[in-house]
Amino acid sequence: MFSSFNMMRAIVVLTLIHLCLATQAHAQRLTTELVTGNVSRPTWAGMAPGDPSRLFIIERTSGLIKIFKDGAVLPTPFLDISGNLRARVDGGFMCMAFHPDFVNNRWFYIYFTNSNGDGVVERYTVSNNPDRADPASRLEIIKILRNPLDDLHAGGFIGFSPTDGYFYISTGDGGPQGDPNNNSQNRGLLLGKILRIDVDGGNPYAIPPDNPFVNDPNTRDEIWAIGFRNPWRADFDRVTGDLYVADVGFSRWEEVSYIADGDGGRNYGWAIKEGTECFRPRENCDPSGLLTEPIVEYFHTSTPRRCCVIGGVLYRGNAIPLLKRHYFYSDYCSAEVWSLNFDGNRIVHSLDHSAELRRPDGQRFGAVSSFGVDLEGEMFIVDHLSGIYRVVTAMQLAAPPLVSGQPAQFVITGAAPETVVGVVYSLSGIGYTRVGHLEIELGLRNPVLAGTVRADANGRAALTVNIPPAARGRDIWLQAAHRGNTSNVVKRVVQ
Repeated sequence: MFSSFNMMRAIVVLTLIHLCLATQAHAQRLTTELVTGNVSRPTWAGMAPGDPSRLFIIERTSGLIKIFKDGAVLPTPFLDISGNLRARVDGGFMCMAFHPDFVNNRWFYIYFTNSNGDGVVERYTVSNNPDRADPASRLEIIKILRNPLDDLHAGGFIGFSPTDGYFYISTGDGGPQGDPNNNSQNRGLLLGKILRIDVDGGNPYAIPPDNPFVNDPNTRDEIWAIGFRNPWRADFDRVTGDLYVADVGFSRWEEVSYIADGDGGRNYGWAIKEGTECFRPRENCDPSGLLTEPIVEYFHTSTPRRCCVIGGVLYRGNAIPLLKRHYFYSDYCSAEVWSLNFDGNRIVHSLDHSAELRRPDGQRFGAVSSFGVDLEGEMFIVDHLSGIYRVVTAMQLAAPPLVSGQPAQFVITGAAPETVVGVVYSLSGIGYTRVGHLEIELGLRNPVLAGTVRADANGRAALTVNIPPAARGRDIWLQAAHRGNTSNVVKRVVQ
């Protein structure tokens, strides 16, 4: 397999043309695998820092956080807040975030609407049993007051910025429909905003000194950005700290907004605008151009019925390298799934994944309520009606531990039946390499052909190669490919 470790003499696969990141890639075909359906009305799924063995799942209406562990949902919930939860039209149990130093302090945060309908953020500590939170450790961090007669638009996201370490909260306008009280533009209210607080610098929090409105007596110090209707989901780019906010629209437009790292103080428009369209007033609503427009919007349709944008995660995993830095989002009603690559100024690449990102049985999701990532940055889709699904490449390469001087068998599944499949490797890591006449881009830098094998009628193939003794200690990246499609990328260290 590794006939030479001098990459100057390596035999490169066919004729390879290296492409820059801005080139539109031949995207890898995707599919989903069911993680668990043993949950009710899930709205969030994610992992705790340093712990890849457990998946935490929030149920919107039951008030439970459940743990998926060792192939099953544990019978005893991690946390139960049902006694102080209201989940009517909107809100309910919405989100969870782990403190960046969770491994040491065991703190996590939750966001929900309480029995009065207010949005509440609380902190808890994990008990001596790692599968159970300590209810007595409850500390209220902040409460966003809402009209107790109106159960609309609570927002729903909490999370820590990977760059500044502060805690961000998305809040909705609180209703009624159309925001007639102008809550989102009222800087004296926390409604319809992105908030930014320091949960480590005060009790229960402090105001970051560089928040944009700290010297404005007419604006709440917690506010980072204004002009949102119902930003149910947001996601940080875990490398750059940029924030993507999916804001649920009213009668016509759904939108995704972008907040560059550190770029606080902007007005994102609602209810002056809905998307890029004037809402109140209907004409000449932004004559000075002071409002920040979304990076993408889409119109409500009846076929398919589109009603509510659901963000979303910015993909930073390695298994699907051609989609790295793509922001994934969906619609709650149509269950369509799209992705886009935004470079800070424009969308350089966008894809429609709706035909491939469905349940494993081929049926569309009932109602996508959220996305999530594991510790490696690989994605989950949360279906409010059927469970949690992992996003994977349709063609899968499974690689065993590699031992120098020993044979290794690589197994490919999901290939096109009766098709010749190549297994390629790289000693240089993930990259973008086009093989034009195969209509693919490999996700490897300086790829080298390890061997080929023909898939059977079920799309399965196995290739056995010998790992040379000289490979000991080397990092190896591997991928399978055939005309029109590539597999996941697998990294191994040769033992």
